[in-house]
Amino acid sequence: MTQKIKVFHLEDYKIIRDGIRFLLGHDESIEVVGEAKLGEELLNVIDKTDIDVLLLDIYLDGMQDVRTIDGFEVCDIVQKKHPKIKIVAHSVYDDADRVAKIMKAGAMGFVSKKAGYEELIQAIKVVYSGKKYICAETSRKLKNINKFLAGIEDTLRGEDEFFSKREREVLELMAKGHSSRIIAENLFITEKTVESHRKNMIQKAKVKNTAELIAYASARGFLKI
Repeated sequence: MTQKIKVFHLEDYKIIRDGIRFLLGHDESIEVVGEAKLGEELLNVIDKTDIDVLLLDIYLDGMQDVRTIDGFEVCDIVQKKHPKIKIVAHSVYDDADRVAKIMKAGAMGFVSKKAGYEELIQAIKVVYSGKKYICAETSRKLKNINKFLAGIEDTLRGEDEFFSKREREVLELMAKGHSSRIIAENLFITEKTVESHRKNMIQKAKVKNTAELIAYASARGFLKI
């Protein structure tokens, strides 16, 4: 009989713990060996519990009046004291900064709570095999996911960083109907620089003109106006 993957679940909301336990229980290759709602509870039992994969919520303060250590701290502690335990972070917060932070803290996988049950199962199995995993729901928001997973880059960049800060400033003024001269005056740059930013953004977005660029940016939420 194939050895089961022993999973410990750290999550502050009971309804989520109950639901995950029920779902994981339907996979014959996985066994839930424990669960806790606070990081301190996990640390109290980790030495006497055989754990292969830790399924970890990032923020562990739900309905609590006192501060508890968060998932980032738990991840760091577990990786330093129990490096053989693989960690899959599971959170509704799936922006580039937080995903990169938890992965840097030692997590090998990340699954958004917006993703389906199948991806959570897949993440557990992939991470258990020694590989990194970020769910599709989150991956499509990240610009450099492949380079990050390959270890080529150590930070993650979201879609909102598709354009540089200066390019976004130019874009927002363009969307308001300002001319290159007015944009240049507002940003204290030359008209030639404004045009250079415009051409670069058109090339990045793979559109034909300024109108299509603004439509592209608006559809993806890049514009604040």
